[in-house]
Amino acid sequence: MTLASGQILQNRYRIASMLGQGGMGAVYQAWDTRLNVSLAIKEMIPQPGLDTQTLDELRRQFQQEAQILARLNHPHLVRVTDYFEEDGNAYLVMDFVDGESLDERIKREDALPESQVLAWTYQLLDALAYCHAQGIIHRDIKPQNVIIRSDGRAVLVDFGLVKLWDPNDPHTRTAMRGMGTPEYAPPEQYDTQVGHTDPRSDIYGLGATVYHALTGHAPPTATMRIASPRSFQPPRALNQSISPTTEASILRATELAVENRFASPEDMAAALRGEKPAPAIAPAGETQKTLHKTRVMPGAQPIPRPEPKRQRDTSRRIPVWIFGLGGLAVLMLVTGITLAPGLISRLIATPGSDPTAPIVAEISNTSTPTASPAPTKTHTPTSAPISTPTDTPRSTPTHRPTSTPKGEAVATDDDTETPSPSPTSSATPDTT
Repeated sequence: MTLASGQILQNRYRIASMLGQGGMGAVYQAWDTRLNVSLAIKEMIPQPGLDTQTLDELRRQFQQEAQILARLNHPHLVRVTDYFEEDGNAYLVMDFVDGESLDERIKREDALPESQVLAWTYQLLDALAYCHAQGIIHRDIKPQNVIIRSDGRAVLVDFGLVKLWDPNDPHTRTAMRGMGTPEYAPPEQYDTQVGHTDPRSDIYGLGATVYHALTGHAPPTATMRIASPRSFQPPRALNQSISPTTEASILRATELAVENRFASPEDMAAALRGEKPAPAIAPAGETQKTLHKTRVMPGAQPIPRPEPKRQRDTSRRIPVWIFGLGGLAVLMLVTGITLAPGLISRLIATPGSDPTAPIVAEISNTSTPTASPAPTKTHTPTSAPISTPTDTPRSTPTHRPTSTPKGEAVATDDDTETPSPSPTSSATPDTT
């Protein structure tokens, strides 16, 4: 049951109004009667019918979110000030960010000016570099979770899917596998056969967010891109005013194969500034087979790859064979056949030494293990802040308090159709 206006919690926090509600919680604007300041309170509202074990795990992760955010101190991150439980419900108290979401700005203005979007992007990359240096992954970056303050500053909110990342053990336990907004979630967030979420998963989410802000269109979901590669249009095909440098950076950030993305926020910022051109991307799958054995620390440089003997084109051209896979996936959708777990990773991967070998879709719950080389040792990144352009554009003050409910199972824009198949939310504990 949601809270009513005027209701008081902990004999201190008076509820003013609801800012938003999602599948796993609600966010309210409230007033601190002791300090006389406005703040935001997030209430965890689990989905009905959850078993006791899953519910306990969700409560543990909600408290973990509060503990993680309470120790963070960054100008582009929301600050948590309190956590408590009352009448069997859990609550998280945080600073109230006065502004509007990037999603609302896009809906009102459509495609936004590149200089303005890049200014916000540098700020968010700096915030991500700060989080990643402390082993924290956001995993739910999207326009709804970026608040543009009245002073023009971008703030990243909603750490409901936060994950403490250990490079020595990527199987960090979470009760929210498969959650997030499909248009901005990488494939490894739904299929552990593809890989496990790490800092490069946030790179994908931010790249998809920048794509949306600059084109006015949300990108297709990862599953749709696999089923129909042509569904993903380059940014300049939708907005020719986007610079080639920015487009190249977006394309690399949103690569389906995790190894082909930027290794760190610092690398993406450098590419956007034109300081380090984004290199040509190897064919998907060439290094994907080693994903489970190779761990790349944030800030690590990509490992040089030998030149393919028969490489005829080093561009981002998609191999012809993948269109056959797209047709196969679409046919399976039409006929009601469900993709087996791990099949996403097989569709992303490029065939091996025999390019004419037939592709067989196995409708099963097992996958054939692939031999992989030994893990590659990488260096620990530095946490140097990313420089931000001095002339940051200031947005027109709107003074519309907004926030985004946290922990949504699947949140989609009203104007955006989510193609099928799209990932479904699951509250089953997993190790992504």
